[in-house]
Amino acid sequence: MHGAEAMSHITIVGGGISGLVTAYRLAPDHEVTLVEADARLGGCLHSTTLDETVPVGLDTGAEASLYRRRETKDLAAELGLDVEFPSTAHSSRVLSNGSLHAIPKRTVMGVPGDAAEVRDLLGDAASDRVAREVIAGPIDAHDVSLGDFLADRLGGDLVDTLIDPLLGGVYAGRCRDLSLASTVPALLPAAVAGTSVLELVQSLLAARDAQSAALAEGESPQPVFMSLVGGINRLVPALEKRIRDHGGAIHTDTHVTSVQVDNGRWTVATAESSLRSDALVLATPAHVTKDLIAEAAPASASMLASVPYASTALVPALVDIGDRELEGSGFLVPPTEKSFIKASTFVSNKWPWMRERIPEGTALIRMSIGRYGDGPGGWQDCDDEQLVARAFEDWQRIVDRGSDRLIAAEAHRWECALPQYLPGHGEKVARIDEEIAGISGLELAGSAYFGVGIPACIDRAETVAARITSTRA
Repeated sequence: MHGAEAMSHITIVGGGISGLVTAYRLAPDHEVTLVEADARLGGCLHSTTLDETVPVGLDTGAEASLYRRRETKDLAAELGLDVEFPSTAHSSRVLSNGSLHAIPKRTVMGVPGDAAEVRDLLGDAASDRVAREVIAGPIDAHDVSLGDFLADRLGGDLVDTLIDPLLGGVYAGRCRDLSLASTVPALLPAAVAGTSVLELVQSLLAARDAQSAALAEGESPQPVFMSLVGGINRLVPALEKRIRDHGGAIHTDTHVTSVQVDNGRWTVATAESSLRSDALVLATPAHVTKDLIAEAAPASASMLASVPYASTALVPALVDIGDRELEGSGFLVPPTEKSFIKASTFVSNKWPWMRERIPEGTALIRMSIGRYGDGPGGWQDCDDEQLVARAFEDWQRIVDRGSDRLIAAEAHRWECALPQYLPGHGEKVARIDEEIAGISGLELAGSAYFGVGIPACIDRAETVAARITSTRA
């Protein structure tokens, strides 16, 4: 692009993955300024070295990205970052009735095509209930609670024991609160048409099998997840460098107090100064965005105010395991179990690059705490030392490893970090986008809209950047 129009000034508020990707896509052709309220960039992508005990660092927020979607792997390739894949030697488990069980493999987000797949986990009575699917008529709306729909169809045991912890690992939410259409849209046709969920899952699994069979002989199946040496957080400094290389300005510790539009030009006020720009991208959480657009887009602000968020905590730890090998890649904990932690990842088992970088006789683990709807008097009342101690005590009990000892550990808190996609979320976002489309120069990005995962955030950021570029060409 050339000429005056090509150098429009774009302000981007929010320095998480969404804001960074938007700025990266726009910086070559526009004058870009990115402002971030925190002292660091990256949002939910962050890392620690556990006080230099893990020199390469490990993720304390998101720790992987879907590889089967193009967005993250394409971006990593563009940035010159080498992709790493999880070990195939280890698998994850789920806690049920106080014991760890293998997670059934042939499911769609925990929903099997054949009840026999979940019999070892659920037992005879609950798996027989799955087999006796109760097929109701079509839903009388465009969306429904995922957990309630599946509990009615296949029984509460499947939902509470398997589906809830699987969804909880993504959203830190409870599947009876979450939207079917926004979280597992592959199952929506059965709800809309009033047809069998089990038969739909059978067809989805058959399609997956056919795709695998189509691979060239000797070719390995495509990995589901990916990361980078040092963690998926390494996207952040790579994006920052590219933005700066293209002349983009980045300001951290900069709080935006208001945004205003006048004759198509935007003014972004901060505590220290104000920025004038031709277009504005708000890549901020819904509870921040709502206040900034209250004047320019009151209907959207009201809808964003109704998007709830979950707070969570993460305890990464280096553990002395002696000569007793740690099995598996981690475990999930349903909310029906009496447990302080909701999940754990055995990082050094899951990621070979990490195993190579820590001493023999040690393991790196992550322990996750907190779900949407947690009441007072729980983990949020613990100080960091208590949080670490209670998490590790729980971990030792679940995996029966009372002799393991902490070498180093930290508590990382994520306040109001994960949006909850309640039933009707997709329709709400469509109405928000419709209003915003009528406001010249304003765009919204982030995890509050069409996906909390890294690929979904990248996709929306790239879409937003492309729209801005097309209108400024």
